[in-house]
Amino acid sequence: MLVNRFPKMAALQKYRALRLGYPEDIAEAIGIAEALKYAIFKRLAHSERKYREIEEKKKKKEIPNLDWEKFKIFKLASYNGLPYVAGKVESPEDYKKSVFWRFGKEGGRKIEQWAQKIIKQVPESYLRNEQKFFREVWVPHRDDPVEV
Repeated sequence: MLVNRFPKMAALQKYRALRLGYPEDIAEAIGIAEALKYAIFKRLAHSERKYREIEEKKKKKEIPNLDWEKFKIFKLASYNGLPYVAGKVESPEDYKKSVFWRFGKEGGRKIEQWAQKIIKQVPESYLRNEQKFFREVWVPHRDDPVEV
């Protein structure tokens, strides 16, 4: 079975966060939050007008105590120390569900090995820049086959 883009993005973002110095549990939460953020952006770009209106209404709700500095490099809000996206706090358990529970221990390991190999070669300047990371790392590798 080939792995779709969502868990690959989550793993790439996890290893990006690890290289930037975040602890593993927070890196996993960042990984899943980033994958969700990109999925939302993609859906917004290809969706109907009604969905856009619903998302705009969600944005207007004010959430107290959001910290925009903790995960500034990722352009993610933080709530109680974890990434917050689309009205939900993302956790390391959410990452594990998407990468390991869905594809099994061996499958998750293959996904993470794929991501780790790519991230090792990425210049730090790309890791610190959302647009460069997207264009220079994600786009060339998003359709790499990872078979589990």
